[in-house]
Amino acid sequence: GFARSAAEPLPPSRSCSSNSPIVATLGAMYGGKGVPLAEGYVSPDVVFEDPAAKVVGEPELREAFRALKIMHPKTIAMEVVDGIQNWEGDKTLEIDIWQKYRLGSFSFTVYSRLNVEVKDNMISRIEERWQNNSLLGHKAFSAIRRANGILSYSLTSLLIHGIE
Repeated sequence: GFARSAAEPLPPSRSCSSNSPIVATLGAMYGGKGVPLAEGYVSPDVVFEDPAAKVVGEPELREAFRALKIMHPKTIAMEVVDGIQNWEGDKTLEIDIWQKYRLGSFSFTVYSRLNVEVKDNMISRIEERWQNNSLLGHKAFSAIRRANGILSYSLTSLLIHGIE
């Protein structure tokens, strides 16, 4: 579940201060500001996947992070763990992030490892691993996450109003 486990690393005493526009874009998204509109650091065909849902394309990503605002996300800490650049100039970032969420009087903290693929200086894929646990890889689980992503995209725009 979401609760702290013994294997979970403790958040750093301060968040990272990376000058990377990619890290800044992720910080805005997870910090409750949604996907920055004019920045141009998110690919039009971006894929986001976590244990609950898979969204495909920038419109679905924008809606997912717009709807997340209802949970009042707050970044406790964010730390770039690793950055690997391949021979084509693309890179993969591993980022640890500690988030606090609140819905009404209920609040909880989540630790996640973000695996972020960057191509042509744009985020092309984000895989969020809660408690740094790998996503279940069987095709059936991927199909269920995708169905949930489509359903969430369709319903949240109808049901969650008053936040942008």
